Amino acid sequence: MNEKILVIEDDRKLRSGLVDNLNFEGYGVTETWSAELGAKVWYEIEPDLVILDLMLPGKSGFQLLYEMRANSVKTPVIILSARGEEWDKVRGFRDGCDDYVVKPFSIIELIERIRAVLRRYTPEAPISDTIILDGLELNLTNRELSYLGRSGILPEKLVQLLAHFMRNPDRVISRRELLTKVWLLDPDIETRTVDVHIASLRRKLDGGSFEIETVYKAGYRLNQL
Repeated sequence: MNEKILVIEDDRKLRSGLVDNLNFEGYGVTETWSAELGAKVWYEIEPDLVILDLMLPGKSGFQLLYEMRANSVKTPVIILSARGEEWDKVRGFRDGCDDYVVKPFSIIELIERIRAVLRRYTPEAPISDTIILDGLELNLTNRELSYLGRSGILPEKLVQLLAHFMRNPDRVISRRELLTKVWLLDPDIETRTVDVHIASLRRKLDGGSFEIETVYKAGYRLNQL
């Protein structure tokens, strides 16, 4: 966990407790106590999330948040305030906060809210459209299998079947799992489709360093010879 959190809170005791708990959870924490200093640090460190008090000396947290959003700063913000009236919450969300926590609060709940907000702002890693396993290469988009110096286009269902085996090498995969995960069928349905496709896949792998083994009364396994 490498997320950076900026805490802008003028209550020294509360701020210290927050910093200790966030450090314990593995976050990198920077703290400050006023809107003016908070804005300066915000621009300098570019945090992943800001915990912002509203009742700050001088400029309020509302003003700081409004100005940062007006300057296109999109950092997620959790407001932490003793002001729990509905209008204050409405204003906070209108000004651009992502969550609003009323004091006194549970530190466990706050940590979960932080995690939830960060998840929404953390881009998912792109899923590769190619699976590679020791010389066996399957392009999911083009449905192209490259193996033994040759390449060819596979039917869609055969691509999904081989992909499932390649993602689970050396593991016994039951017929029920294949029917559920690859064919999206009721696993109790009577069908020979798994056997037919396994036979076809074996022909594609024949002569190389991989085989589809039948494991008696258990399923199938992709083995490297």
